[in-house]
Amino acid sequence: MINVSSSKKIHSLVVPILVVVALMATVLVGSAAENTIKIGCFYPLTGANAAKGQLNKNGTDLAVKDINAAGGVLGMKIELVYEDTQSNKVNVPNVVRKLIEQDKVVALLGEIASSNSIAAGPVLMELKRPAIAPTSTNPNVVMDPNDTTKLNPWYFRACFIDSVQGTVMANFVYNTLKKTKVALLYNIAQDYSKGLAQFFKERFTKLGGTIIGEETFPDLTQDFKPQLTKIKGMKPEAIIGPNTYDANGLILRQMLELGMSNIPFMGADSTHAPKIIEIAGQDALKNLYFTTLYVDDDPDPKAQAFAKKYRDEFKSEPNSNACFSYEAMIVLAEAIKVAKGTSPEALRTAIENIKNIQVPSGSFTMDPKTHNPLNKPVIVAKVKGEGFTFVEKVNP
Repeated sequence: MINVSSSKKIHSLVVPILVVVALMATVLVGSAAENTIKIGCFYPLTGANAAKGQLNKNGTDLAVKDINAAGGVLGMKIELVYEDTQSNKVNVPNVVRKLIEQDKVVALLGEIASSNSIAAGPVLMELKRPAIAPTSTNPNVVMDPNDTTKLNPWYFRACFIDSVQGTVMANFVYNTLKKTKVALLYNIAQDYSKGLAQFFKERFTKLGGTIIGEETFPDLTQDFKPQLTKIKGMKPEAIIGPNTYDANGLILRQMLELGMSNIPFMGADSTHAPKIIEIAGQDALKNLYFTTLYVDDDPDPKAQAFAKKYRDEFKSEPNSNACFSYEAMIVLAEAIKVAKGTSPEALRTAIENIKNIQVPSGSFTMDPKTHNPLNKPVIVAKVKGEGFTFVEKVNP
């Protein structure tokens, strides 16, 4: 038989112990939270841009691995919180809002496509959280969505802009390839494609070149033969396609089927994804050139070192998405150090004034007047075997 008096004594001892244990657990959880800095990433991990989005994720993960291995930032570890935009700009506002309001991230990286990044702008302004777009090149990404003559104070980018990229594309086609009569084929529904097409035209015609044809297509197009047949009849010396890798892969494959694979094709940085080789096949890619942010055989030692590190980690080749997501995370970590914390306003100011950070593609300095990096070089590359190879580097 249990003594009632003893039972009461045991109970009176157990309850305080349980309370103490619970309090200790709370303190430990609080300490863990205080020792973590949450960064939100809104990338396309499914949908049309998933192959590129995974490369962005790899680059970000690698940067955080390096940062945390070196002791973190201000004695705290970086924790990444990912949200999938599903390659659809309609999803972006809710995804960004969730990361800020529910996940309590202090800053964000994303998106990768210009149209999707532009869709994030209003939420970043409303909720006042800084973000860096790793690879979104359209000028309007970092502009106030209500007045594109003004900056969005909360949005930055890690890469060059399309006015620079379009100029380099035009210079390469006209001066290096020596082509003076070209046709354009681009996605009319994408800000990225439309903007690049316009910048290319402005520079190419200024050089003395002629646009002999201009064909467009909407999102999700699979059959490009009607447009390509028209272009073939124009007898262009080159075709300019500032589109994503999935569209250009199909275009190039169908050019081969129509007997047009001998015509040089000039793409832009969104062409630079290993998946395009799978989509088009190597025979269709022999005359493909494209501008990009990074290629793994760039002679720069910093670029070579990053390529080796990436290969060791992921057993695959990095591209510009991987490289510039890595760089964006490095810049963000440095800004947290400079800000001496994660206050949104202090962090925003620190990003705006980052100077001379050494990154795989060179040196990184943010221009506070434009929220774009200063003097980012543009690389021209082409397909070689199952990968990509350096052709030339152009400094703006």
